[in-house]
Amino acid sequence: MNEEIYEFIVAFHLYSLYATGFLILFYLSLTQGSFKTEFVFIKKIRLFLPIYYIFLAFIIFTGALLLALNHFAMNFDIYLMILCWILIFSLAIFHFIQFKKARKIRHYRVFRLLSFIILLSEIILLILPFISYKVL
Repeated sequence: MNEEIYEFIVAFHLYSLYATGFLILFYLSLTQGSFKTEFVFIKKIRLFLPIYYIFLAFIIFTGALLLALNHFAMNFDIYLMILCWILIFSLAIFHFIQFKKARKIRHYRVFRLLSFIILLSEIILLILPFISYKVL
């Protein structure tokens, strides 16, 4: 029974990581795409962000469940995953603050450049634990 639960949560964790990777790419396309009006640009991003944050929360929740099922046995990969998640979440917070600033002054050129850099960094941070796990 425990193995079935563990495999089920691992599957949820991996699929939430894949979904988050897709959402980051989608967010990148939202921020880099062209829109007819400022209102459409803001509306699409504001409708998208709660979904993105839910998946970030889902990753940490399933990761915490997996850690508990492993009796909190820590190794390098787990520390790296936690660090990457903290960095991704911090970048998401910074990105949202920049979005609010850009919306306030109604100047989106700098926001688009920052979005590209931040979201590219988030993709790298999301992939980094997979690469580390394959190498080690």
